[in-house]
Amino acid sequence: MKNIVLAGTKKEPDEIELANRALARRAAAEGFVLLENDGTLPLQTKKVALYGSGARRTVKGGTGSGAVRERYSVSIEEGLRNADIEISTAGWLDRFDAFYEETYAAYRREAEEAVKGMTDFYQILRTVKEHTYLYPTGVPVTEDDYLKDRREGVDTAIYVLTRQAGEGLDRKNIPGDYRPDATELSNLNIISGQYRHLIVVVNVGGMMDLSFLDEIRFSALVYFAQGGEEGGNALADVLTGKQNFSGKLTGTWAEDYNDYPGSGGYSYAGKDPHQQDYVEGIYVGYRYFDTFGVKPKYSFGYGLSYTTFDIHPESLAQDGRTLVSAVTVRNTGSVRGAEVIQIYVSVPEGTSGAEAKRLAGFARTSELEPCREEKLTISFPVDALAKYDEGSSSYVLEKGEYILWAGNTSTANPQDRRPSEQLEAAALITVSEDVITEKCTPVCPLRKSLPLLTPDGSAARQKAVPEMQASVPVRLTLNPAYIRTLEHSGKSTEPKPDSIVCAMSEDQLVRTVVGGGTHGKDSVVLAIGASGTTSGSLYEELGIPNVVLSDGPAGLNLSPQIVELPDGTYKAARVPEVLKVYERYMFGAAGAGMKAQLAAPSDGILHYQYATAWPCSQLFAQSWDRDLLRSVGDGIGKEMEKFGVTVWLGPGMNIQRNPLCGRAFEYYSEDPVLSGMMAAAVVSGVQSHPGKGCSVKHFVCNNCEWNRNYSSSNVTERALREIYLKGFEIAVKTSSPMSVMASYNMVNGTYVNNSYDLLVKVLRDEWGFQGLVVSDWDSMKADPKDPLKPVSGDVLKAPAAQCDLIMPGRPDQITALKKGLADGTMRREDLQRSAARILAVVRQNTAAAVRDIHADAAGTEQPER
Repeated sequence: MKNIVLAGTKKEPDEIELANRALARRAAAEGFVLLENDGTLPLQTKKVALYGSGARRTVKGGTGSGAVRERYSVSIEEGLRNADIEISTAGWLDRFDAFYEETYAAYRREAEEAVKGMTDFYQILRTVKEHTYLYPTGVPVTEDDYLKDRREGVDTAIYVLTRQAGEGLDRKNIPGDYRPDATELSNLNIISGQYRHLIVVVNVGGMMDLSFLDEIRFSALVYFAQGGEEGGNALADVLTGKQNFSGKLTGTWAEDYNDYPGSGGYSYAGKDPHQQDYVEGIYVGYRYFDTFGVKPKYSFGYGLSYTTFDIHPESLAQDGRTLVSAVTVRNTGSVRGAEVIQIYVSVPEGTSGAEAKRLAGFARTSELEPCREEKLTISFPVDALAKYDEGSSSYVLEKGEYILWAGNTSTANPQDRRPSEQLEAAALITVSEDVITEKCTPVCPLRKSLPLLTPDGSAARQKAVPEMQASVPVRLTLNPAYIRTLEHSGKSTEPKPDSIVCAMSEDQLVRTVVGGGTHGKDSVVLAIGASGTTSGSLYEELGIPNVVLSDGPAGLNLSPQIVELPDGTYKAARVPEVLKVYERYMFGAAGAGMKAQLAAPSDGILHYQYATAWPCSQLFAQSWDRDLLRSVGDGIGKEMEKFGVTVWLGPGMNIQRNPLCGRAFEYYSEDPVLSGMMAAAVVSGVQSHPGKGCSVKHFVCNNCEWNRNYSSSNVTERALREIYLKGFEIAVKTSSPMSVMASYNMVNGTYVNNSYDLLVKVLRDEWGFQGLVVSDWDSMKADPKDPLKPVSGDVLKAPAAQCDLIMPGRPDQITALKKGLADGTMRREDLQRSAARILAVVRQNTAAAVRDIHADAAGTEQPER
């Protein structure tokens, strides 16, 4: 058999599901960010008015591949009720529900008309995406809503602003999306005038324009992002003070969308949206705002607590190639809480320029009781101070003075800081001579000139980086003798084809490197609903089982219930909750055809595959808690074992370059160091389970969703290396993920899945990655009339570029590869190398399964299957 792992047959949740649900609740609470509070929070009342589109229809996560079909999710309304808080505005919430269903029905009629006559599932899917359903923002608040509250003494209102987004589309800078619309503004103005306290909750996987808050009276502002299946309960925990706020922003919130660099040419907005020009260069996020002197609404790293802290930098030392900073944190308030310490470095401008400062390291304290303190030791590599020099293809630690900052925000200028924000110059580091820390190979040359943004002299920089005081506590002169230059051989370690690979026919080699497809016998797996598999057709011929790859990064994207039929096959179950999903999201003949494939529970044995819907990646990162994310990875690994998944397609770790990115919620941050460390922690947790692995994605510069298959990200090599590759580098070198996923887009005109520069020179030769590279799904398309004519990534160029596994796999790709071998367009050795890497993953999974069998036979306790 290809897979021998069965989901549980018990309807009730097992220990793994219950433990993960509890962890998801804690993780969400740790990531919520308190942006404003006049003392209204924690709540002092047991009865509140609740309004807003996300109050009852809370968005737990985004759409697309990162969706999860969990057992149930807790809305904000349910979470408050579970905390014994009475909701006074059920009438308004009921009216909004009715309006929501009415607008959705109208949308469905429009979409059904658009796909009429279509039979191809992917054509229907593309058409439906073009007719995106926009969540209604609300219905008017009336006198009946608030006058009743006034009579009953309800003085506190909560308003939940909600947006939904996801794979394949970017958001827009319009009312009802990035900006509030007239209904929301009217409602907020009314509520602000009718209730003593107004708490605004932002339930958006990304950012939105909050400038309207300057025009209304409100008491508190909470960034909820997307809280996963336990989001409602977790929010109630922090609103009531059961748990303290400790989250910090991982992106910069601007006063106005146009304050973001490159906003005028992002996604749909550019003259040619297929050409995404990264004109901001290295000045992304806070690096831009700090360096150019643009004051944000909320700074990177910012977040409030119910208590206060004193941050005292103590020392800085060099330990070979590592810098070690010690910081003492004291809880000076009246309740327990945790603080996040952030270490930034300002590097010399030199001739190439530099950002005002960059994040170098961070750490989170434990939960400190009042008057208690904790000493944190934060280590980071000397390399974090280096700049990439394109002329010499090297990272250079330039001669000069470096300022090290320690605090709880990225805002250095005291005039721009809020009372709770602290960032002080903690050390002055001197480098006496230029030191090359790493020699690289030039890659990805620009094919067009970019009108790069450059700071206007050093005026803005000096505003953001005040002159160092003579009383700076620590001075350190780096010793270059301890910093050897990293040299790369230019040749990665390649797997040696074993006897099985060497004996494969050309047909078998081709079928090995092409995925099992989404249709037909090769796609039959027990983890029904998974994104794809390796080929299952080689099991009978060569004894090679397939392995299952499941979407992420918010959890395992599987069908929640499956039926084991008497003939040994499996189908998704035809049960009310599954039918509801199909009814809402499947349109036209394809939807009808897929519903027809569902099996009734009475047809066989019903199995349950309820996976955990975790908080979105951005919310995870807002905890700044690597130990927490390792625990989450461990929880995901347990579910992979339970359901028979080998590779989890996550974590997502692209840079949040622009707030309109449709998948911003899937990514950690605008900063590569934070992104890389968070991703590495999750990967370590998942891969602590033998045979289970992650595929970090989307490598690289997949920073917008609009027409991503045909979009070129045009970026300088310096920005590519310092910003967009750096997070992946940290994750790869720190946690050795089983796989890396090559993205849809081009970088400087070359598709990533065809890029020898990125997949070999950088990923393998420089970083030492020895794992499997998989393509993103259908990122190598051919003309339907000519399977040998590529219209995006070229399948014939993938093996030579060492994109090993072509997913999800189609017959036309097999045809093209066979012809390529026959006419000499591609080499057999390239296919053998990729096949060897694929078999290595199969062997890891099989070896782990054999260990489980032996453990079961010995009576060792194993997770419920």
